[in-house]
Order: sequence, then structure tokens, then C-alpha cells
Amino acid sequence: MSRTLYPGGKKPNKQRPKTLEIHGGETLAEREIRPGVARVTAFPLRRLRRAQDIFAGKKDGFVYTRINNPTVKKFEERLMAMEGAEAALATSSGMSAIMLLALALGHGGHIVSSNRLYGGVFHLFREYLPKLGIHVTFVDNPHSVEAWQAAIRPGTTRFLYLEAPSNPLIDVFDIRMIAAVAYSYGIPLVVDSTLATPVLLKPLSLGADIVVHSASKYMGNGEVIGGCILGKKKVISDLRNGWFRDMGGCLSPDNAVILMSHLESLSARMIEHSTNAFRIAEYLSAHPKVRKVHHPAFGEDSRRNKELMPKGFGGLMAFDIVGGLDEARMVIEALKMPWLAANIGEARSLVIHPATTTHGQMNTEELAAAGMSESTIRYSVGREDPADLIEDLEQALELI
Repeated sequence: MSRTLYPGGKKPNKQRPKTLEIHGGETLAEREIRPGVARVTAFPLRRLRRAQDIFAGKKDGFVYTRINNPTVKKFEERLMAMEGAEAALATSSGMSAIMLLALALGHGGHIVSSNRLYGGVFHLFREYLPKLGIHVTFVDNPHSVEAWQAAIRPGTTRFLYLEAPSNPLIDVFDIRMIAAVAYSYGIPLVVDSTLATPVLLKPLSLGADIVVHSASKYMGNGEVIGGCILGKKKVISDLRNGWFRDMGGCLSPDNAVILMSHLESLSARMIEHSTNAFRIAEYLSAHPKVRKVHHPAFGEDSRRNKELMPKGFGGLMAFDIVGGLDEARMVIEALKMPWLAANIGEARSLVIHPATTTHGQMNTEELAAAGMSESTIRYSVGREDPADLIEDLEQALELI
């Protein structure tokens, strides 16, 4: 059971996670069965003194939709309730959220990151942040306490960054362990929990300081782009009134209300995605044309993974086929059910070749260090009947 408060700290309310997807953040004075859209740019400030205090961050109030908006606030409060966070800041995309955190927390310093990352984040950290004076050290074995400790530069490292589970190999990490390392050095741990969503994992309850989401995945059900940062109120307020206000990476009210609509079915969808992905991984793990299946329920760490994420692992998985790039291309192009598309978490299954697309900015050595190769195929398992997906995989794998 999850305990949350109505906005403003009034009227304590006990609600279970599934209920929070629908009612999280609501007040006793709520009058809208469906959230309305505040499609407006600026808000009346009424008095000059009030305007001055709001702009200075001394008072809360709506100013300009680039900074805050009533509809976007509802989405933020819904995620706060679901994630168990004090505050939230919605952004235009997941990458926008990560860039904001990197600039706001990492400026003039150093970041230590897992090397098991979405390719776009890896490229941002490796290529662009150093140009801005922010240097990143990648940990090649993110499961090792010693590896994290060795990468930290006391007095210079600003935060640790972890993607859990990771994209595309679904590495499951002991967040408590890594949070303890961060705490011992007095620095925050930032966790990208996009692939888990609050349904399967709540990093803040495990010691993480900040959680980031790409709402464009499971939360948005493939319909809209968005992101969110969650954590302590002081941290989120400083972000909103500083870097965020001047950078302008805000979420649109229209996208916010669509996201809230999809959040209402998130638990049911995540369970279905998780069940289907397990069925596909189980089939592929016994296939002679598949060299390795990347799914937390299979392999030598499966028991540990299930203890760390007992509710399931979501719908993303990957597998290495026998052969290389040519064979991977044959399989991908022979599949009839999944679309070849660069997203995760939609109702329909999606397939892609990471080494040449989503992670194509990583070189061969970096791919190998992160556990990928040209034979790796990423499969975002949708909510179709898994028997149909298996039959489709069977006919495609017969070609190699």
C-alpha cells in the first residue's frame, strides 16, 4: 500500500498503486472527470508584488506555460504520487530531461555513468558534454561497487548516472548498492527508470535521489513525446526556477493530458508486456539459431534479478542470432508482425538493429563492452497474442 498526500500536504489519503494511476494528485475540490487542457501561453499575475515574488521563486504561481501550466502540473502530481516523490518537473522529452540534469548538476565537474545506456545518451555523454566542460567516466562493469568507487573523483564528481533496466540488454542493477556508494561520497544518484516505470520499480524508495523518465515509451503508449524528472522539492524547484526556465524544454499541455489518459492503464499494460516478453524469451532461449537471449529471467543472474524486480521486467528484450549483420538483417526484414521502428513500449511489437541505429554512434569496442554486437536484435514486445509473435519469429529464423 502506498501513502500519499493531496497537493499542499492536506488531507492524508491512502491509495494503492493502481488507484494512483487514475486519482494520484487529485484534490478534494476536483471537479473534472477528465482533466481539461489549459491551452494558454501566459497567466494573469494580478499584482506587481505577487508577480515579483513568483518570478523570484518566493511564491508558487502560474506565470508562463514554458515554466509551469495547470494541466502539466496535474501530470507532474500524478507521477509524483505514483513514484513516491516530493516534486516533479515535466519536460519536452526524455533526452531533454537528461540534458537538463547534466547541465544543471554536472556543470564544471564530472559525471560517473554506467556504460549500459541508450545510444543517444551515451553519445551525449561521450561527445557533447565534454565540449561544455563536463567530463564523463563510463563504468564498464556497473554491477561492481569497486568499479563505481574507482571512477569517482572526490570533490569533482557531481553525480552517478544509472539506467535501470538498461536499453537494450535489460541489465538489472542493485540500486541500493550503487546508492550507498553515492551516499558515501555525498553525491546524488540519478536513475533512468523509463523501462521499468513506477509499476515495476521505484528507485527513490531504494535510495536514488533523482528519477528520470522518457514518457514517450510505456507511459505515452507510443502516442506522444515527453519526459519527467522526480526527486526532492528543493532540487526540482531549483531546476524549474533556473536552468529549466531559461532553456525552455517544457512539456505541452496537450501532451500532458494525453499522457495522463494513458497512465490510467499503465499497470495492466506493463503486466501484459512483461508476460509476453517472457514467453518470447522462453521460446528464443531454446532456438538453435539464437546464440544468446538478453532477458533478466534467463541466465545465471535470473534469481537475483527476480529478487530485485519481483513484479516483472517490462516488454523490452534482445537476442543474439547465429551469424552477423547480414543474418540480423535477414531476420529483421523477414518478420511480419513487428514494425521496424525506433521506439519501445507500444501496443504493437517493434524491432530494430541497435548496432546500426539506436546505438550506431558507439564504436565496435564500446558496443562489445556494453554487451552488444552486430548479431544483436532488439525486440520491444507488444501486446499481441504471443503465439502469433512466436510463429512469426519461427518463420524468420528459418531463413538463416
